[in-house]
Amino acid sequence: KYICSRRNQLATCKRTACSKDWHDRRPGASAMCPGVQESLQYFAIAAMCHNRGIGVLNTLPWRLKKEMAYFTRITSQAAEGKTNAVVMGRNTWDSIPPKYKPLPGRVNVVVSRTLEKVPDGHHVARSFSDALSLLQPLVDSGKVDKTFVVGGAQLYQEALADPRCTRVYLTEIDADFECDVFFPELEPGQFQLVQEEGVPQEEQTEGSLTYRFNVYQRISSGSA
Repeated sequence: KYICSRRNQLATCKRTACSKDWHDRRPGASAMCPGVQESLQYFAIAAMCHNRGIGVLNTLPWRLKKEMAYFTRITSQAAEGKTNAVVMGRNTWDSIPPKYKPLPGRVNVVVSRTLEKVPDGHHVARSFSDALSLLQPLVDSGKVDKTFVVGGAQLYQEALADPRCTRVYLTEIDADFECDVFFPELEPGQFQLVQEEGVPQEEQTEGSLTYRFNVYQRISSGSA
């Protein structure tokens, strides 16, 4: 198996009969051999307080309307004619109020070993890996644009350990809340703070709380 690249997407040749010469003759080629299967790249998005807490008793410890609107905008904005996907665990799915479930305008994928059914047009996967495999053909066919992991803690942990998770949208709240689930630490040297067009740089204020919309980009091995 050989690794190809195309527009910053990872791809692995799956054809046992594929000639290594094909790849050697085309270093950095924009086209891929017929045996290449692209690997889905995706993002994580979360809001956490100062102690890295993201939830308590399966609900958010805070009510921040502007932050929720930001989450909706970031996870919903897609290329014309496409939609985005959101991947979540069972607890995150259960925590969504019924009137907002499934999250509108996005393909919802719930990772659960016990959930049997979700509304038409959405999906259940038995593992995080299965969720990504399920979404791959939707990305390849042009139906899905971007994929976001939206919780909970276990899926965040899996995502941050996976080099295919290339960006983290992390709202950081300048306060401590009592929480029972927490966002994983970003490993030093793996992510760097970046600016993204459309993401406000200034400090946000709602009531007595202040917070920032931070974006972290995974540092590629070639630039580390």
